[in-house]
Amino acid sequence: MADGWFTMDVSEFARINEAIERFGAGSGEIIDDVLHGEGAQEIKKRIAPLIPSSGRKWKGKAAAARLAMPGAFKQDNDSLSVTVVARGKYGYLYFPDDGSNTLHHAGGQEFMYRGAQNASPEVINKCIERLTERFNGGK
Repeated sequence: MADGWFTMDVSEFARINEAIERFGAGSGEIIDDVLHGEGAQEIKKRIAPLIPSSGRKWKGKAAAARLAMPGAFKQDNDSLSVTVVARGKYGYLYFPDDGSNTLHHAGGQEFMYRGAQNASPEVINKCIERLTERFNGGK
């Protein structure tokens, strides 16, 4: 992980790069469509179970982040990328995720990174599947 960003395994990048070279023009839009839709959902789904739970409960307390996710994640879409973040009342997840000094020093869990890493093979496969369908007379 570099600068808090998830980076793809070189072999996975090679698979996507081959598909883009093979199918050419229009590949980027198809990959964006997958990343911003099904891919982002898969990433969110893989992160949610990794979020730690404090077990704290009191009247009026919002749902634990683990239970509120993946619906409470936000995503920022860009060309050939998607960024999944916890915002709003769940913004505190930044601290246990990145290793910041927390009250009980429970930082550095990297659940966002590990969730994205766990989702990457399925997201890559979905991108290649959609490219193949599109350029081989499918949808």
